[in-house]
Amino acid sequence: MQNVFSYTDLIQKMEGHERVALLVHNPENEFSRCAFRSIAEAMHLSQSISVFVADVSQVQDIHPVFKITSEPSLLLFVKGKLENVVEGCHESEYFKAMMNHGL
Repeated sequence: MQNVFSYTDLIQKMEGHERVALLVHNPENEFSRCAFRSIAEAMHLSQSISVFVADVSQVQDIHPVFKITSEPSLLLFVKGKLENVVEGCHESEYFKAMMNHGL
């Protein structure tokens, strides 16, 4: 997982990737740490999607663009278009299924 440091950085990093996930999280929050661990494990099991991470203490311009009101939130993009937002922590199998079945 690569860190994203701004909305512009996200747009640049999404170029060339058909399917992208962005985890907006707060590493000080247990639910965010849980989501990070589950997504990392799911990525290990499935390499079908590029995953980026935005730490809310460092990135403040992504929330308003995508109307994110809570973290952790996993934003799922297809060809640069936001397709889905999943809030909270879920088991790695849940994230793996999403990654393998077109989000």
